[in-house]
Amino acid sequence: MSEVPAQQPSAGEIRAFAYRLLGRREYSVLELDQRIRRKWPQLESTAVDGLIGALVEENLLSDERFAESYVRSTLQRHQGPLRIRAALRARGLSDAVIAGQLDRHSGQWSELAAEWLRRQHPGPLDFDARKKFYRRLVNRGFTHDQAMDALTGGD
Repeated sequence: MSEVPAQQPSAGEIRAFAYRLLGRREYSVLELDQRIRRKWPQLESTAVDGLIGALVEENLLSDERFAESYVRSTLQRHQGPLRIRAALRARGLSDAVIAGQLDRHSGQWSELAAEWLRRQHPGPLDFDARKKFYRRLVNRGFTHDQAMDALTGGD
């Protein structure tokens, strides 16, 4: 069998692909860039960079909007600020954007941890259960202080 050379997609095809992705959910600039390059690895960098720049200019692609959406969805899953920060960094967001979104929720992290704990174990905790749930809270991305507030607040 002979290999058929891969055709270069038109600018319209690339833009349509980006629109389809953005129509489903918010993407960070880095994520969308990676998705396009994964689909068409032979594309020139200038074509992808130009499209990404145009989408940002048209306000169809925004790291701030992505961060807001991501933080909102992870709060519903009772994730802590450390885990959220790491996930947003992995998606290419700047520390300033991340800090801005996390600061909006700065007063509610301990309450979020306590709410998760009440859902997992509604009654009083013995020493072994405290150790177990402390580890689980820290693994969910809560700080030591937030986990301890949640564990001692329910007594």
